[in-house]
Amino acid sequence: MRKMQVSVCAIIFLIGTVTLLFSCKKNHDEYKPEPLPVINPTVNPIPYSVVAYLITPTDKTINPDYYRAAKKALVTLQGWYKAQMGNNKTFILNPVVLDTLTALHNSTWFTDHNGDSISGTNRFYNNTKYELKQLLGSKFDTSLYAYYAFVDADFYNTTVPRGLGVEGSNSLSGLASSHPEAWIGDAGHAMGHAFGLVDGVPQNEDGIMSKGWSKYPNCVLKPEEKDSLNAIPYFQLQ
Repeated sequence: MRKMQVSVCAIIFLIGTVTLLFSCKKNHDEYKPEPLPVINPTVNPIPYSVVAYLITPTDKTINPDYYRAAKKALVTLQGWYKAQMGNNKTFILNPVVLDTLTALHNSTWFTDHNGDSISGTNRFYNNTKYELKQLLGSKFDTSLYAYYAFVDADFYNTTVPRGLGVEGSNSLSGLASSHPEAWIGDAGHAMGHAFGLVDGVPQNEDGIMSKGWSKYPNCVLKPEEKDSLNAIPYFQLQ
């Protein structure tokens, strides 16, 4: 009888061990990160379009979550701008919505002051613009394209009007979070600057170019901002 009890206990122990091993393997597989999708670069961007990049500094590896979140934000904002314009116009995105670039410098370089000729008074923005110009060379052309750069370096939205929107890793982290709404609004604010819009004057609670970006999607383009966007070639019927 005692031998039978020992055998039963041994069988139960064996079943429990096997179940635990399979359970651990299943959990491990469930949390395995998805690989970054294969990206075919945009060789010839569409004229008067938004050309967007995720720039990864030399001391980091590309973050797939950042890539997916930033790409989704761009597509979402394209739809939001179209709804706000009310005339079926919005900005054009390239077939490759978000391209990728490996930086020439490490992440600290983007936040350092690298001399007046590079960094100026707004070092995060100017460093990113300098880097993008170095990476693209003669292809960098703000008369034909509006650029948007997400950089995996430690800074926030730092955009000034005309030609280029810039976001750092703080924004990327927010976009990749479970509640990205305000961060999409922040990106939409930077997008407006890339199209030449200025900060709302006077400051107001609902305008995306003012305080309203934090309430996205419950924010608006003001009539004068729509007029400005209607007057530039980047906004076309979609």
